[in-house]
Amino acid sequence: MNGLSVKLKTLARLLEYPAGKFETEMAALCRVAATPALNCIVVAMSALTPAEREELYTATFDIPPACVPYVSLHLFGEENFKRGELMAALLGRYRQAGFDPAGELPDHLAVLLRYAAQADEAERRELVEFCLLGPAQKMIAALPDTNPYRTVLEAVRETLQAAYPGLKPALSPLEQMQNSGAGCALVSSGCHCGAVAQEEKDTVSIH
Repeated sequence: MNGLSVKLKTLARLLEYPAGKFETEMAALCRVAATPALNCIVVAMSALTPAEREELYTATFDIPPACVPYVSLHLFGEENFKRGELMAALLGRYRQAGFDPAGELPDHLAVLLRYAAQADEAERRELVEFCLLGPAQKMIAALPDTNPYRTVLEAVRETLQAAYPGLKPALSPLEQMQNSGAGCALVSSGCHCGAVAQEEKDTVSIH
């Protein structure tokens, strides 16, 4: 497993519910992918008690979420049926690749990072461009500087930008709809895995 894959797995674990052997897992991952930024994040999270970590996670991502971790909401908005199509496409790709989302919805940022860690170069680049960079930026903007998860998300963004210098996030369907004015609805996007992403990324339908 290369350095980028280990970093993505480490960041994914930081964005999962911090139960179980969290500190042991973090220590093991950081031994393999030790960077100053990751080490600082892990130290900050480890300084919290298990109960404090769980409370922080719930307040940030769950009930009520300060920051929604499901990328389809950032890409399509809440009331767009294309969210379901994206999740179905992701699940199909996960099955083909033998990847287990571990009971989480397929568009959760942590799941996508774990999948990107094992994906081939072409598919990982598509995921970064269409499904990861843009939503990560929106999640960062939703959190105050004092929330440790903002630092984790900033590390996600910086890791992806370092892996793909100059790569800009694709304009999401929601952003395209907002830019095109009232009465327009975009019903297709490039944020699908593998061949589905390449086939549909430029398709736009205006109602």
